[in-house]
Amino acid sequence: MSKPVLMLFAASFLAASPFSTQTAAFESYRVTGVPAGDTLTLRAEPNEGGKPSDWKELGRIPANAETVLGTGRSVQVNGQAWAEVSFGGTLGWVNAKFLAAMGDPSDLKGETFQCSGTEPFWGVTLGPEKGEYSDPEQSFPLTTERVQPSTARLFPLLYRLMDDKGRSYRATVTQRPGCIDGMSDYAYAFEVLLSGDDNFEQGCCVIQR
Repeated sequence: MSKPVLMLFAASFLAASPFSTQTAAFESYRVTGVPAGDTLTLRAEPNEGGKPSDWKELGRIPANAETVLGTGRSVQVNGQAWAEVSFGGTLGWVNAKFLAAMGDPSDLKGETFQCSGTEPFWGVTLGPEKGEYSDPEQSFPLTTERVQPSTARLFPLLYRLMDDKGRSYRATVTQRPGCIDGMSDYAYAFEVLLSGDDNFEQGCCVIQR
């Protein structure tokens, strides 16, 4: 009997985002459109029907900040796009109209992707050194043996993985926008396609920040 081989494809794609033709949810951002001396408020998760002032304030981002890191997750609330970001170690949400992408796509081979899917529920973590796979029936660690970018490009990324029983796996991270998880109103910059000997599944990912 041949070894079970699991093919994982996590993806994100540089293209026009829901909030700016120059912004992709997985990139580093700079703040734009905020007056000098003012700040951009970092808030708790937005809720449909509520007002931004009702959402808990988690921090403030200076108008000239250029180190705002996206997770790859965004949502439309009351007709406005909000992006999940990290700034100064604090994770929260900001109005995406005040974000602009920082030039070329980031090199993400050192980041960790947290991905999940449905029918049935399952998840996979892909990191530069290790990861984990889980579903309702099992959970096991993955060792990342190598992360290899496409020749002369940042994407796609090829992960060569092995589980705790010595079985080999591969994960290919490519670029694709607008992943929908089927469980929420969120949109993701990363998609994961998961196939094994007897299955082929799809899910969405964020970057752990």
